[in-house]
Amino acid sequence: MNRAGQQKDQRGTSTLEFVVVLPTLLVVFFAIMELSRAWLTVNIVTTATREGARTGVVTPTSTGDVFDPAPAEARIDAILAAANLSTGAIRSVTCPGACVTGSQVQANVQVTFDTVVPIFLPMLMGMDINRTTIMRYE
Repeated sequence: MNRAGQQKDQRGTSTLEFVVVLPTLLVVFFAIMELSRAWLTVNIVTTATREGARTGVVTPTSTGDVFDPAPAEARIDAILAAANLSTGAIRSVTCPGACVTGSQVQANVQVTFDTVVPIFLPMLMGMDINRTTIMRYE
């Protein structure tokens, strides 16, 4: 077969290869993107619980060793709002019983992660991310 005949038989091959490979590349790209977003969200929620617990353990109690969670919850809200995660977030900061030196302050944050491309990764749709941090009251 001559050279002109070989080129004629090869027409459209690269287009066909592109059509076959493109969906696979898109799935891989979107999977990496969404898993990276999920990991970032986990790290932000972890940071928010740590900051909330830290604020709670250094905030002085009011009279009668009554724990005031408002400053710690405000700190959690500020971190989540900076990352646009405050919508629908559930957070709490507690100190059971009388909050004296050595008591445990517990910060909990729950955020629901929604994927941008649910067609490719439906298992990430509505995934709850829960984090808890416990520190001793100072």
